[in-house]
Amino acid sequence: MRTELQILYRAIQQFLIYSLAAALTIGMLFMDAIFMGSKLQEFSFVEITQEIMLLLIVILFLKLAYQKPDIRNSSVLIAGFFACMFIRELDSIFDLIIHGFWIYPAIAIAVTGLIYAALNIKNTLIQLANFTRSPNYGFMISGLICILVFSRLFGMKYLWFTLHPEQSEYLMYNVKSIVEEGAELFGYSLCFIASLCYYSEIKDNRQILPLNSQN
Repeated sequence: MRTELQILYRAIQQFLIYSLAAALTIGMLFMDAIFMGSKLQEFSFVEITQEIMLLLIVILFLKLAYQKPDIRNSSVLIAGFFACMFIRELDSIFDLIIHGFWIYPAIAIAVTGLIYAALNIKNTLIQLANFTRSPNYGFMISGLICILVFSRLFGMKYLWFTLHPEQSEYLMYNVKSIVEEGAELFGYSLCFIASLCYYSEIKDNRQILPLNSQN
């Protein structure tokens, strides 16, 4: 009975924690509406929160790669993936060098991570497979789907211009941007919380790794 209560307690705790992701998203949108006006800027509360979360995700997985050799390959690969997303979010800063310059550091990080993972591909695949067994994997995938798929489709200009053809193009573009960036922030929040919980899970040695992996 005590075990069942602990499981239910963790389920409720998980619900409350991930509910904060939704509340944070709306909160940041309100902050931008109050202080930034109707148009999201490159340095808005939403954008900055996205970048901070991405940076923290990268740091968490790099720490795991340093501290836990048995999951180093997968941690480096995941850190590299989110590092590329972080650089993409900073495209406006890299555009000060030359338009589209962000692609070069992103490619450099991606290639480095892939080469490192390929040096011991068997262990990399085993570690990634083990990662998918973590309860936090589902939330991270949900976050990525929200970022890479849902936000793009839900923020399609054609959709919003078709729904409100009588509104000005400027207004509809702002609505489209708010919807898209808000959905992205929600996805980043899911990924960040999942990463934080996974880090805690590994540090507490609560993850069961049924497959052998050695560097």
